[in-house]
Amino acid sequence: MIEPAAIYCEHCEPGWLVPRSRTNNHIAVLVTEGQATFDTEEGSFKLSRGDMLFMPRGIERSACNSATDAHEMYVAHFQYAGEGDGVKLLAEPRASAVRLHNYDYARNRFAALVQYWLRQSACRPALCHATLLELLALFSEATESAALQGAASGIVYRLEAYILLHHRRTITIGELAEHVGKTPNYISALYRRSTGRTLTDYIQQIRIAAACDLLTTSQMNIGEISDYLGFCEQSYFNKVFKKITGTLPSAYVRFQVNRTKQSSEA
Repeated sequence: MIEPAAIYCEHCEPGWLVPRSRTNNHIAVLVTEGQATFDTEEGSFKLSRGDMLFMPRGIERSACNSATDAHEMYVAHFQYAGEGDGVKLLAEPRASAVRLHNYDYARNRFAALVQYWLRQSACRPALCHATLLELLALFSEATESAALQGAASGIVYRLEAYILLHHRRTITIGELAEHVGKTPNYISALYRRSTGRTLTDYIQQIRIAAACDLLTTSQMNIGEISDYLGFCEQSYFNKVFKKITGTLPSAYVRFQVNRTKQSSEA
């Protein structure tokens, strides 16, 4: 059971300061306006509107805001002696902060939590427990989501870096999957979810971007560029080029030549 010690909404004037001390309770903070910085032995957290912070009992912390700007926040101090209630944050308490995706909902729930705490009702313990548990669950969910997005961004970066390095030859999805240690289906789905395009689309875009550069800066003809970039046939190169640029390589060259001529005559 979560046992609140204090729950409140606080408006903090410029120059607000909490001296360094050890916490007697778990503390959850949701910033609703302005900015505040919390320094703990587990890290420093600069919070702004929509950020939520959790600090475990027994951690040393200090806090402050700007000397010129105020901030507002909801705060809950509480004790917990259970096994987590399905919330990782309670099972493995550590100082951490996250930006909530559903901030407006969380703010409303925190406002309700303050009202439950102020009531002299027999149901107050149950209402406070349920609402605070929900807020901590939302925190944990947002933390897990941020971690997954971070991991996904790393994989996407590695895939694109590999493609940039090897775009002059045929690159298979299986080869890319092996490079990042994942399955072809996994990286295909992850890349499309993260970027809104397929890996094949990105490979083609990089190769055609290189082709455009070669068409305007080198002495190579279209057939030579097609071979240089690893296309099996010039007809396929023409097809992909038109798909990406909206025109054929020959028309692209004519357009660039005319534009250069017009610029020199101006």
